Amino acid sequence: MTELEASIAEVASILEELSVPYMLIGGLAVAAWGEARATLDVDVSVWAEPADFAPTVRALCARLRALPADPLRFAGETRVLPMLSSLGIRLDLVFATLPAEHALIARACAKQLGGRSVNVAAIEDLIWMKLISERPKDLDDARRLIRRFRRTLDRAYLEPKLQELSEAFARQDILDIFRLETDRP
Repeated sequence: MTELEASIAEVASILEELSVPYMLIGGLAVAAWGEARATLDVDVSVWAEPADFAPTVRALCARLRALPADPLRFAGETRVLPMLSSLGIRLDLVFATLPAEHALIARACAKQLGGRSVNVAAIEDLIWMKLISERPKDLDDARRLIRRFRRTLDRAYLEPKLQELSEAFARQDILDIFRLETDRP
């Protein structure tokens, strides 16, 4: 097991012990779906009800090393809590705030990583998240995932979300990428 895998297992175990809903996102989620992706950190989306936000941050800080001097203030302002695993691997815990984000976390799929079951963003949701980004690396991730899963994607779920996203951000490229990759022979 690599240090990255051990760190995934560690943070997943802590989040589950604290009953914090979560899903693995980012490069490791791409890799969990079978597309090799180099990354040096663990990105996790977490859900805490507003009344539970401060206690959740404090509980996480009791188990993992927070990088900001004032983790509660930093996480409250940025919705991100940068931390280190016990092995020194960077963990970015992203606090979801919208009901739609909570629904994405609820749709997460269990995958075996680091010797344990870990909640990973559903393939359609991961593609959606990657297409929102304008970073070339994220768009490449989306293309590779669409190509790999084009025959099994839940298009009835994903296409309306991409249509809405494309219109909201005035980004036709979102739909163009999806359609180009799903229409390939």
